Amino acid sequence: MLIWEVRGVNFIINLLLLTGFTLLYSWLQRTDFHLQIWERLRGVSQIVLTIGFLVLFHLASELRIMEAHDRQGLGWSYLAFQIGVIIFALFFKRSRWLFLSLTVTLLFWYWWLPNLTWWGYFFVATMIVMGIADRFGYLIIDRPILYYPFCFLFSAPFLWANWISLRGIEVGWVIALAQCFVVYYLLWFIYYQLKRQNERQALLIYEARRDNLTKLSNFRIFTEDLHQAFKEYGENGTQYLLYTFDIDHFKWVNDRYGHLEGNEVLKAVATELNRLLPTISTNSKAYRVGGEEFSFIVFDVETQQGTAEMVADQVRQEIGGLKFITPHDEQFQITISMGQDQVDAEDQNYLDVYKRADQRLYHSKEAGRNRVSTVTQP
Repeated sequence: MLIWEVRGVNFIINLLLLTGFTLLYSWLQRTDFHLQIWERLRGVSQIVLTIGFLVLFHLASELRIMEAHDRQGLGWSYLAFQIGVIIFALFFKRSRWLFLSLTVTLLFWYWWLPNLTWWGYFFVATMIVMGIADRFGYLIIDRPILYYPFCFLFSAPFLWANWISLRGIEVGWVIALAQCFVVYYLLWFIYYQLKRQNERQALLIYEARRDNLTKLSNFRIFTEDLHQAFKEYGENGTQYLLYTFDIDHFKWVNDRYGHLEGNEVLKAVATELNRLLPTISTNSKAYRVGGEEFSFIVFDVETQQGTAEMVADQVRQEIGGLKFITPHDEQFQITISMGQDQVDAEDQNYLDVYKRADQRLYHSKEAGRNRVSTVTQP
């Protein structure tokens, strides 16, 4: 009875070790290193970690066998966890160096196994299933109906070779396969939790980059994109254009029709702007930069269809043509005032072009609103 209690405790400890491996392996894969040397050593670190855990489990098995003089009874204690390490490493990282490292390691393992005359056949079979895991791992693990059968198929050469090498299985096949299943479930559970965490983080990042009402990029992303455009201009000379506008007398809309109706106006303007952008340029992006203020950037002047005056006036007319009907059947329209400018060789920082476009916007408003002021048409 004591031997089964020892095996149970040993199994739990190995599960914890395998969990530690998966979390550390995932951390190495997902974390952003600030130093280039660590970024370059990411793949090497994962390979060292994988081979290290395989060797750790193997040495632990050999030491237990030597201590208890029971090769058949203890030779199965760590095999499921070694298989789990290989599956996780292959499923979560496609790397020819990782694959090559595992190939060399398993070549020595099969060659080293005693009583395994035809070890080469088992090695070839393992290479085949490893190739499938390396190529289609993400697709397989996302489908439990494929994942569990494939894991058992993946384990078959290891289990069969170990059975021949040890001349039997003292714990019984039911226990051995049950251990394998628990390991497979643990790997899938960790993958599922990491996937959910990544999805939550992606959603938080998306929400942090978007205006909640209009779903356009917000002012933070506007400044980031403007900074990147200025950087590329300095490096490659790629000229870009900036347009900024706001809704005329928007406070009057809110005061007369209510803030809910004002929100509908903002959403409609954003929708119309997004509709127009592909006709203006294939390399452009829209933003809500303030309460009723919007901007869009054409990141390469060569991609713009038409002059700045034509584009600005097209946006002004299309948005001015939107019709709004309140719940009380009142109908109204809006107008916009726009300012436009483009990057200049004398700009000292990325905000200079925005300041000039904003000045032109206010010039349009002072000139009577429902107007555009561009770099060539004040």
